[in-house]
Amino acid sequence: MSFEDLPENWTEMPLTSQQLAADVVDLLISEKDRAQSTMLLLPCDARGVAYPAPVLISEIDWHVGPSERREMLEALASLQLDSALVAASFRHRLSDAVVAAWATDLQEIFDDAGTWLLGFFSVWPLTVEPVALRLRA
Repeated sequence: MSFEDLPENWTEMPLTSQQLAADVVDLLISEKDRAQSTMLLLPCDARGVAYPAPVLISEIDWHVGPSERREMLEALASLQLDSALVAASFRHRLSDAVVAAWATDLQEIFDDAGTWLLGFFSVWPLTVEPVALRLRA
């Protein structure tokens, strides 16, 4: 997965393909961002096409407790986006338990808000890994 694989018209394409979405994440989260524990929120329209302004939030503590994690995700869900792509980056690979906790809460909170979660990715230097989510009903 590499941003170098992106087609020229990727900005017009729905991010419903895991490969395309991963390549976009790779483009948007720099190696510097990965070293700064950055979260990516990429707002998208109802078709899954990205809006031009990604949201990058650095210095995320991925090891916070459940209530703080849910509070942060509820703040993002309150944006009432049609759809979104989210990624968690860290200077090294996050544990499966940490990633799973974020993925579970993220999907539940975005579902409750009516936001179609197009994908969630765990990102570390030179790597973008998709995280399995429940299929959208």
